[in-house]
Amino acid sequence: MKLRRRLGIEWAGVAILSSLVVALLIHWNSLSRVDHLLYDQLSGLERPEASSEVLIIGVDEDSLAQFGKWPWSRDRHAELFRRLEAGNPKAIAFDIILSERGDPKNDQLLSDAMARNPGLFLPLHFVFPGRDGAAFDVKEPLPQFRQVAAGVGHVNLVFDDDGVVRRAALCFAGEGERPQNWPHLMEQLYRHLRDGRPSPAFQRLDRCDDPLLMPWSERNSFAAISYSSIANGEVPPAFLEDKVLLIGATASGLGDRHNVPLNDGGSMDGVEIMANLLGALERDDFVAPLAFWQQLALSLAPLWILLAGFWRWRPRSTIFISIGLIAMVLGATALLLAFRLWFAPGAALVGLALVYPVWGWRRLQATSDFMDEELENFRASKVDIPVVARPAGPVDVVTGQAEELTHAISHMRDLRRFISDALSNLPDPMFITDLEGRVKFVNKLAQIGFEPAGKDQELALDDMLARFVTSGDLPEVREYLAMDRQSQELDYVEFTSLNDEVFAMRRAQILSDDGDLRGHIHYLADITQVANAAEEREEVLQLLSHDMRAPQAAILALLDSTAPSDSARRIEEHARRTLALADNFVGLARIKSSEFAGEDILLSDLVVEASDSLWPLAEARKIKCRVEDKSDGAFIVGEPSSLHRSFVNLIDNAIKYSPDKGAINIGLRRIDLDKQPFVSIEISDQGPGVSPDMIGQLFERFASDDSQAQGQVKGSGLGLSFVAAVIERHGGSVRAENLRNGGARFTVLLPVAPDIAE
Repeated sequence: MKLRRRLGIEWAGVAILSSLVVALLIHWNSLSRVDHLLYDQLSGLERPEASSEVLIIGVDEDSLAQFGKWPWSRDRHAELFRRLEAGNPKAIAFDIILSERGDPKNDQLLSDAMARNPGLFLPLHFVFPGRDGAAFDVKEPLPQFRQVAAGVGHVNLVFDDDGVVRRAALCFAGEGERPQNWPHLMEQLYRHLRDGRPSPAFQRLDRCDDPLLMPWSERNSFAAISYSSIANGEVPPAFLEDKVLLIGATASGLGDRHNVPLNDGGSMDGVEIMANLLGALERDDFVAPLAFWQQLALSLAPLWILLAGFWRWRPRSTIFISIGLIAMVLGATALLLAFRLWFAPGAALVGLALVYPVWGWRRLQATSDFMDEELENFRASKVDIPVVARPAGPVDVVTGQAEELTHAISHMRDLRRFISDALSNLPDPMFITDLEGRVKFVNKLAQIGFEPAGKDQELALDDMLARFVTSGDLPEVREYLAMDRQSQELDYVEFTSLNDEVFAMRRAQILSDDGDLRGHIHYLADITQVANAAEEREEVLQLLSHDMRAPQAAILALLDSTAPSDSARRIEEHARRTLALADNFVGLARIKSSEFAGEDILLSDLVVEASDSLWPLAEARKIKCRVEDKSDGAFIVGEPSSLHRSFVNLIDNAIKYSPDKGAINIGLRRIDLDKQPFVSIEISDQGPGVSPDMIGQLFERFASDDSQAQGQVKGSGLGLSFVAAVIERHGGSVRAENLRNGGARFTVLLPVAPDIAE
């Protein structure tokens, strides 16, 4: 349990730590480069086809060679638009900035040529930082171009932290009290082609400038033609009909090439990037990143599967399951990507890679500490039995602990065999049961009627009892076993076996080192000889109490019918002494052999009754017995017969030692000792008192001093011993003392009955 508790704490710590690490990695996007790499590889498994409607007109190296250094005069672009007018395209996106003024004549030529192309869209751009503390300034095309264009849009690119363009912002959010939002140039083109309706992706945006992951077609998969070929009239107008034309720089020297997530690692022209964006808008197949809580849930799921498996799987299985979970994470990422959902797996993979070695370290440390502690306890509590200890050679710590544990287990096997042999050869029958009452061990003397070896392991407790106990004693034995009590020294039950042997059955608890109940040991002591001796003892007591008393009673009856004489008086004296001796001896014997059976007794009535029973003896010598009751009607729990005889003995003793015409005072009163209520009974006489030599042994057996007795019957030496035994049996005490003015006083203390005391 201690190791399990320690491992539970360690497991909880590892689980909380690893979950927190995964959550922080997701929150801080710390593994973005790993996630980008995985996204680039997985997105390349299935790439969309390029739209056949899109035609890229590129300012390429051939155009630069023919028309000269960039930028060109705007009359050159005017000539291009005159050529495009004849082709009647669906729409034109002119990805060349026109926010700076040029030659007025050429600007006008360009504006006029643009006006004859109704589906023309122009780009705007932003200057960072802006003037007068603004975050940015918006640079639109010159008004003369803006007026003839069907619309303008931004062409800003969104770069990830590794400088790669994977996302696109369909809108650029303005600032101020009334911010103006600028849709992307391709969003404006899409709306023109769809009668002014925004794209579905744009309508789903929570915020205007939320970037979207784009799917990418293969490089150079869009149809492209040189700017110079169009400007020179080398392309027939019919080739441009119903096309969506994207005009932009494609020459490597113009600086409009950017890294994109393609497997070949190359860059892509800005105008081709816009072609991919337009295709994504038309197909509406943008990849949506999962929300934070979804990302967290999917990242923690494999981690907690592995954490739960640590309690069930063997280490050999766990490593393969860990690899399987890594493959499952990658497979789930690819599957979700096929449904256009992006689950960044980096945090989940790091969590799996982290939790396995950390848990292995903490489990090994906890196990090592536990083995150290348990081996130390084992060495401290090892039972000294004749077994051989094998020395261990020099090894590392954990291996040394494992070897020492192996030796400890071997020692325990030897100890178990030693205990098994010792129990099997006990001189009395015994068996062991578990908490369900199944018999788990039986020694040789208890194997009555067993056939095959080991069959005792299948027995139930009732089956075991049926092999020993007679049907008459079986209910009493079962009642004893059903009692929920701690095993005590005198806690046993007697029964007669099927072979007419008498056994004392004692049950003892089997406790673990932590004090938990594990089962019971049932020990059967053969007390046949003791039972026979007790039976003979009872016969002797019967002889003393009946057969020996009867002749003495007959002698006394005959003496009452004859004339008084000195011989008769002596015979009567000895007969009465014999009767008293027999009564006291039998009383002492039965007190020690019987269980206490008390009842509520009004003590004052019992004392008065004892005094009255001795009235003839006191009257014969003119002795007065006075009873003074101040006990407030106190009750005690006692046995009336033995208590009555005890007070008769004390009062008789006082009469015997009192002078003729003397007085005996009997006083009852309630007192408190240590906050417990008692009844005190004092019996005082006017005799010579107790001899100083006898006062210390007055209540011992056969202790008597009859030299000063005044009555006819001498003491037997058992009367006060009987009194002491009875009072002690009732939880009280008795003492004797000599009075200062002569005489003796006996004081008895008895506890008040509990319910009466309350």
